[in-house]
Amino acid sequence: MAGRFYGWTLLAVVWLIMAFNLGVPAYSPSVINPEMGKSLGFTREIIGLMMSIYIILSGLPGPLVAMMVNRLGSRTTIVVGSLMIVAGAVGMATVVDSALGAYICFGVLVGGGVCTGASLASQTVLARWFLRRRAMALSIMYSAGAIGGAIAAKLLENLILRTGDWRDAWWVIAGCSALSAVLSLALVRERPEDMGQSVDGVAVTDAAAASAAALRTRPSFITDTAWEFRDAVRNPGYWLILSSLLGGSGLYTLFLAHGKLVLEDFGHAAGIGGTAVFTMTISGLIAKAIIILFGDRIDPRILWAGFTAIFGAGGIIFVHASTVPLVYTFAVCLGIGFGGGVVCLMAVIGNYYGLKAFALLCGIAIAVNTTLSALAPWVAGRLFERGYGYHGICYFLAAWCFAGALVLSLIRKPVPPSAHKPA
Repeated sequence: MAGRFYGWTLLAVVWLIMAFNLGVPAYSPSVINPEMGKSLGFTREIIGLMMSIYIILSGLPGPLVAMMVNRLGSRTTIVVGSLMIVAGAVGMATVVDSALGAYICFGVLVGGGVCTGASLASQTVLARWFLRRRAMALSIMYSAGAIGGAIAAKLLENLILRTGDWRDAWWVIAGCSALSAVLSLALVRERPEDMGQSVDGVAVTDAAAASAAALRTRPSFITDTAWEFRDAVRNPGYWLILSSLLGGSGLYTLFLAHGKLVLEDFGHAAGIGGTAVFTMTISGLIAKAIIILFGDRIDPRILWAGFTAIFGAGGIIFVHASTVPLVYTFAVCLGIGFGGGVVCLMAVIGNYYGLKAFALLCGIAIAVNTTLSALAPWVAGRLFERGYGYHGICYFLAAWCFAGALVLSLIRKPVPPSAHKPA
């Protein structure tokens, strides 16, 4: 099995898994749930709480999923997550007719399945196969969520418009995740050594030489020390970095839960919600391309400050999007802001604190962001039902974005304690 490097095949496989297990179930509900709400008589507060539960469960269990990956492997973890999504989607397609059922099937099962069967397990196995091309491989992998979500949201919205039944869309989601389970069982391989190959498909000595050369040419914004977790988590800069994404994360989850309804309130046609989601997710690829081009030359923190300011502008435009050009404008802003913000968060944490504490620091960042941003859809729905509309919360979150952009532009790489050893 030491012939053609299997890493490229694995990259294609995990790309499809990410598209099916992250992109499809994450973005499709933004066009499915509003139709479900109309059919079952759900208030916007209920729809918002559904999304809030989903967002929390898609991130908060991350540390447990990491333990599962370490114990059982990425392949098994992806299968378990896929089957959770299948179970939740089938429940939504067949028996759910109450808010409680939606909370359990969509929020708990689909949300937990996305956390278990998507990015964490996929990026872990991919990182074992790639060293010198790791950043490129991970960037390609993460593009799957945006592309898969954009296509799925528009196609499933058209499916609902044609059949008149929102439950049909959940059968498609169940089929996609079932296919992910099959792909994982058949094609995911944990380590190159399992197939008689080596990292990057080259000799181990060559990989080691490449790694040593990378260390000698390290940019100034990348730390040369391996922070201990206890020191990094006590560093104020870490929490400033983490909190800079919260405003944008809140806007993002609010749009996914209420965007279609807000646009219909403006009098837009029914299909505009899927168009906005498609535009937003595809626009995220613009930010990823910018990071690929400049993220190794310029501190990603600077790029992130720009993305965050654009995010804030999108939040303001969102509640004034009475025309189609404004719909496209805010969707592009939200897409660039989120697509760049998440990647930059991970890059800045790795650059500033090293790889030793990277996984746990990222896990905390994801857990905090998903949990707190998950409150936005519920709060927005609650405010709407009480006659306050969406303007107040969107302005608040946009202001948070602008403050985050200012913080990111002013902070500098933290100075590690002198006791740290070289990375």
